[in-house]
Amino acid sequence: MMNLRTPRAAAMMVFAGFGAAIGCWAGAIPQVIAAAGINSLDLGIGLTLNSLAGVTAISFGGMIGRRFSNRSVMLGALPLLALILILLLVATSFWLFFASLIAFGALLGFLDMAMNAEASAIEHDLRRPIFTTFHGSVSIAIAFFAIVSSFLSAIAGTFATSMLGVAVLGLAWLMVYRSVPARPVTAGRAGGLSHLPSRLPLIIIGMAVGLSIAAETSTLFWSAKLLNDQAPELAAIAGLGAAFFGACNAIVRFRGDRLRARYGEVPLMLASLVLAAAGFAVLGLSLSFTANVVAFAAVGFGLAILCPCLFNMAASQVLANRAAGLSFAGLIAGPPRILAPWVFGWVATSQSTSFAFGLCAALMVVAFGLILTLQSVGQSRLTAIEAQATAE
Repeated sequence: MMNLRTPRAAAMMVFAGFGAAIGCWAGAIPQVIAAAGINSLDLGIGLTLNSLAGVTAISFGGMIGRRFSNRSVMLGALPLLALILILLLVATSFWLFFASLIAFGALLGFLDMAMNAEASAIEHDLRRPIFTTFHGSVSIAIAFFAIVSSFLSAIAGTFATSMLGVAVLGLAWLMVYRSVPARPVTAGRAGGLSHLPSRLPLIIIGMAVGLSIAAETSTLFWSAKLLNDQAPELAAIAGLGAAFFGACNAIVRFRGDRLRARYGEVPLMLASLVLAAAGFAVLGLSLSFTANVVAFAAVGFGLAILCPCLFNMAASQVLANRAAGLSFAGLIAGPPRILAPWVFGWVATSQSTSFAFGLCAALMVVAFGLILTLQSVGQSRLTAIEAQATAE
């Protein structure tokens, strides 16, 4: 049984709080956009600005990592995220909705960078694979809070939903305060990327991360809309798509470290992309509520291992300042993350939400090619870095 006063337990709770905030938002989207008078195109623009804010926040990761510990960033971001979650879910005007959604993205970006850097450091400290279990906490929290949010928002209102997320974020803050150490900060050039012989692996990783996150956010933020459009009488359970996606993510991620050790990260990612592409293809073609819920589950299985593996690879490139590796990869990931919500919203408005999901299958094909490229041009470099990390 895990000791709840360890850095690992505290980091797991931060990941869970991150997932709870996203799940509360994803499940409440139909009610929030109705209250704020937002249509599909407006939502797409809002999610684009949300992604832009998140990418901008992540791009400061290297600079922040040279000045503040991961602990400090998490302690600052968690209470602010709780406040913005409330404002987002109770927004009743166009301007409050957009302002809070942008701030929500920025705070998620700062928290994402800090918690992944800390998780990578904890895995290095323990000298055994545990990284994907942190992301499993995100997935299980998204699954639980998405379905609870869709039900509670329809029955009791979105403010009640926001209080659930606030409770988890508050507990995460307390555990970080009590258990996470302030790791030494490496300032100057030693904490940057200038010593790397090549940034090409980080560039490829960043591009693959961007496509993966674009697919994930499309699934999380538009699944309820798709299911609600297909079966309005089932609005109270429209969060099932995000819930099944998150639950299947969690199943794989909690066993992901064993899978990494057994099959290797690259073969595992390639197989996962094939499954995700198949799930998105079903979403593009099916008009059945049940079939689409199953397809969201398949997408959840397929996307589960991608970001944890890619994030860990990026962080491991810069051992002196893991946030710098994550920051650079996050910056490269920016264009697909930023453009995907706007493109998805435009396609959903001009064609259909189903058609937009079908196009996500093409993103998975491109990501497949990127992982193959990474294997051919960067595997030797990654192996050398992992060997160095093990020796230390």
